[in-house]
Amino acid sequence: MVFHVAKSRFSSEVEHISFPADAVKVRYDMIGLEEFGGWAPAHIIGGEGAADILTGYIKRDELFSEDGIQKLNSLAELVDTMDMEAQNIFAGALRLENTDNLDDVLRVAGSLDNYEMFPSIKTDEELGHFLVDTGPITGKFVFAEEAKPYLDYAKIGAEQRKLLNGVHSDHGFVKRREVVQEQAVGSKPKFLLTLTSPTGTVRLNLPAFEDDLEQAKRALGLDSLDSAVIRDAEIGYAWAHLIPMDSITLEDANTLAQCVRAMSKRELKVFGAVLEVEEPSSLYDAGCTAMDLDDYELVDSNEGEYGREALRRAGADDEVLDMLDGFTDFDALGRFEMEEDGVRETSFGSVRRLSAPWRREPELGQAMG
Repeated sequence: MVFHVAKSRFSSEVEHISFPADAVKVRYDMIGLEEFGGWAPAHIIGGEGAADILTGYIKRDELFSEDGIQKLNSLAELVDTMDMEAQNIFAGALRLENTDNLDDVLRVAGSLDNYEMFPSIKTDEELGHFLVDTGPITGKFVFAEEAKPYLDYAKIGAEQRKLLNGVHSDHGFVKRREVVQEQAVGSKPKFLLTLTSPTGTVRLNLPAFEDDLEQAKRALGLDSLDSAVIRDAEIGYAWAHLIPMDSITLEDANTLAQCVRAMSKRELKVFGAVLEVEEPSSLYDAGCTAMDLDDYELVDSNEGEYGREALRRAGADDEVLDMLDGFTDFDALGRFEMEEDGVRETSFGSVRRLSAPWRREPELGQAMG
């Protein structure tokens, strides 16, 4: 890493300072340069290769301090290994981060993997075209072909540049890489709506929050998503077929998605079991059930064990149960308690409602009699 240092860009006296360097020697070179022909402060006016990118980012005082030289030596180790692609990303990332001190420069230089560049995109209009052209692949900004000649690509690009928190440079568009959240919720199945308007189509992952909804409105050219048509709904859970999709609304779907996203694996099974029993008449009803899921629980389907658990709930401990073993028909007791508790068998397991037990519907012959 070599910096060109002078009092001005028009000065004939220029020092070429290489790093890594000794702090005493750098300070000596700086003092000699500044005192030559009458004192004036000197600064970095350029550099060789990637060092030229740093022009304007390194302050004069950092060339006089031990701490500053140590940081510049560390920076040299990073800069001298950059190929041309990395240099271009580095230049864009420095602009993106509004870097104003050496610590920030070091942080950016050491984390270039956190940024990505699109070399073919150098203006908002080119960004707008890219987003619209890749819409069928990404599921965003899908516009009808007849609408494309009337699109304001520069405006689309400008709005998305701000949302993506990116910058244009001479070498391309630079933005931070999207970080995939390593959380349990990230592995859950999808909950997706496809919204359409006269000017386009958007695939919206749920739950969606304010920024997502605003972005969808702009992409569809709508003041309110209430006027968007829900063309399709994809729910990647085993119980999806139990939810009616007639008269679905974005608000109801988003509410249900928020509830589902917060559910544990066991709660997801409870929800499926309850849907199978209660057969909701609408997605709104399914959302109400999801919000009241604490009123339900999965239970052991073994009649004998259910009988023992009923005795435990009545206060019997394991010692009492051992005494009763061999003298009690736990299976018969379990069948009786299951019926009293309204336990229902489902493909997701046995489930009961805590507040008001489900009652077994009479068989056809009993009803007619």
